Amino acid sequence: MIRHLLCAAATALCLVPAHAAVKTYDWSFTGGFLQYGYPKDATLRGSFTVNDLDANGAIDKSELVSLEYAGSDFVSCSSCTIDSFAWTPGQAPEFYINSSFSNGYSSRSETLHTGDSYSFFYNFGEGEPHYGGGNWTPDVKWSVTAVPEPQTWLMLGAGVIAIGAAARRRKAV
Repeated sequence: MIRHLLCAAATALCLVPAHAAVKTYDWSFTGGFLQYGYPKDATLRGSFTVNDLDANGAIDKSELVSLEYAGSDFVSCSSCTIDSFAWTPGQAPEFYINSSFSNGYSSRSETLHTGDSYSFFYNFGEGEPHYGGGNWTPDVKWSVTAVPEPQTWLMLGAGVIAIGAAARRRKAV
């Protein structure tokens, strides 16, 4: 009987970290761009980490821990700005981000306004600069998927081990 209680307590302890408030999601937007030097079927992708502080299910800019796109975390980047961010699970994330960089020889800038437009400009100091972008159309397909946390993998492994142990025990009896 004590063994069953200990197993139940261990299982309950494994479940507590799985409901942590901080969660990471991968996002992508594909196709449906009116092109201006940018492929119509292009995919823009990144990830964001959020902490739903008010536990209302809707995430705003103040609950954003990180927003990664094109190798930059826009929350901690000094040459990046997040003008707005809003997301409710089941809907497309809405954000307006900008980044710029210049070292006197080369420069780049990008703007991504979901639901509206995307633009970029690159100049590497030699030759012609590269620029382009596109306006959003209703044909843009979006996706947001949760990134499994380490606790989730731990619980899955513990469950598989428990099932294997129960099967082995049943076989031995």
